Amino acid sequence: MSRLPWVAWSALVLGCGGGGATTSPAISNSTVKTGAAASNALFLIRDGSLGPITKDTPANLTALRDLLGKDGYAVRPVHRNGVELHVFDDDEPLFYVIPNEDGTLFNVHAVSGKVEITQHPQWKIGSAFAGDDILTSCECWGSHPVCFKQGDHVAVAFERSCDGLSDERMRKVLTGVRLQRAVWSPTPFGFDGDEAPDPCGGVPGGVQGGIPGVTPDPCGP
Repeated sequence: MSRLPWVAWSALVLGCGGGGATTSPAISNSTVKTGAAASNALFLIRDGSLGPITKDTPANLTALRDLLGKDGYAVRPVHRNGVELHVFDDDEPLFYVIPNEDGTLFNVHAVSGKVEITQHPQWKIGSAFAGDDILTSCECWGSHPVCFKQGDHVAVAFERSCDGLSDERMRKVLTGVRLQRAVWSPTPFGFDGDEAPDPCGGVPGGVQGGIPGVTPDPCGP
């Protein structure tokens, strides 16, 4: 089975709170803003981390609040067939952390342009996609494509059908399509393994639902 895990957006069912100041401070590995080339990044995706989050970061509410709360970011649990830990800058969603059943980190889904990808800086979350020549594979998670370069720790996801993405020539149709999110995984993408979880949880229709009016259910019909 592929190592590409998929957990979709779930509905934000908890109330607001803990948003912090109007402008949250950037964390220690954020991009420094300088002149015309200024970056709005609050967090950077690297091979071994997303911001201060690494493979060894406990994927629980207490640990993430201790890690991120001191910089003014809110961490809120979302309960729906399991727990997702959503991180906000005020009320703007930045990313959410998916834990394994044993509390270790499964993956992190970045949904804001304030999270930048150092390995592939031309990939801008929320913007038109460029750089299809880097991709080596696309897989259909539910009804939507997630693409990656084999061996990378980051994949990109798109809100479009999976049709026509079976080879390099057809993957070029992604150029100009809005990059919906990036998924950082502590393990590299593109390798088979019996221990890899079913990206849709083995449940018809998927484990999680989308946020109504915001994102579709990637594991839906």
